[in-house]
Amino acid sequence: MSTAVTVKTALCLIPPENVWEQIQSIRSTYDKAYPRWMPHINLVYPFVHESEFANIKIQLESILNQRKPFEIEFDKTSFNYFKQKGNECTFHIKPKISKDVVELQQIIENFLPNYLKNTRPFEAHLTLGQTTTSRISDMLIEIKAKWKPIKFIIDRVCMISRENNPDDLFTIENQVLLVGFEEKDNNNNNNEQLVPIEKPSIIEIRPSLITKNYLCIIPPNEFSSRLLHLFEDTSFRPLKPFQIIVAEYDHVPNESDLRLQIGSIPKFTIDFGARSICFNYSTSRLFLKPTNIESIQQLNLNKNNNNNFDGTLTLGELDKNDLTEVGNRFTQSWTFATNEFDVDRVYLIDSNGRFQYNVPLKSQCFS
Repeated sequence: MSTAVTVKTALCLIPPENVWEQIQSIRSTYDKAYPRWMPHINLVYPFVHESEFANIKIQLESILNQRKPFEIEFDKTSFNYFKQKGNECTFHIKPKISKDVVELQQIIENFLPNYLKNTRPFEAHLTLGQTTTSRISDMLIEIKAKWKPIKFIIDRVCMISRENNPDDLFTIENQVLLVGFEEKDNNNNNNEQLVPIEKPSIIEIRPSLITKNYLCIIPPNEFSSRLLHLFEDTSFRPLKPFQIIVAEYDHVPNESDLRLQIGSIPKFTIDFGARSICFNYSTSRLFLKPTNIESIQQLNLNKNNNNNFDGTLTLGELDKNDLTEVGNRFTQSWTFATNEFDVDRVYLIDSNGRFQYNVPLKSQCFS
């Protein structure tokens, strides 16, 4: 039995904003859907009504949380187009390697067959604009000549909607993280998640009837990807997703109250100095200590917190024999541009790793 869907929502992949410049430069000229849509690759469109997002998120988490993040690249060979009615066509870029996107969409399609209304075979693509078949060849030659390849990590699936937006623009309303979580067999048959706290040390959070919730800063995809490249060919075992815990709650906090509090805190930048990488010899944990603790600690709004969260970003475990090599790689590759990121929102995640909602910080206005 089919389920009601709407063209005002979609399930999609969204590139990180730091790779938008080339894409938006083209779309602003040629795409009639600019700026209603952000750059995106649709997985399911049309999609369910926004009121169903919370229920769909829970369903999708059961199959997507175990999927690992993957890389997408758009290069000069990515450009293509679809013929439309008459002399019209829509041009786009498709991933250099589409395997991961196609597999992800197929998993979702098999899991949510009643929500699919599009009978066309799925082709992963990001729309750039519309033109005519008589102009498309010359246009693509011109655009490709200026195009610089872009790569980024996809670590989440986004639910977007314009149903309740006064400007009829799509915004991200919910997300399902791809964390690559693998179940472990142990005596209790429980899944373990490692959560960073002060010192830093690690506490094990086990699924239970009483679920704690954590207010987190999640680094952008490109920042996490750069870090992971530093550990190639080493014994490094990452914790995913990377996250900075800023507050802990015994129950899900009231969303309206939290939005009111967080919304008064301005956006800020977290930076890690050249010597910010640290190692705990007793636990073999590798972590980063930011230089601006004050900006992070202002997000700890839970007055009942006994934990003094200090902004530590725990990366994972590393054998001591690889410590010198990893430390040298970090120091040698360190720059201001690559070892900082902007924080414009925080995420509420429960102790089982399920995303609850995100809260934007206050935008700074300059006169």
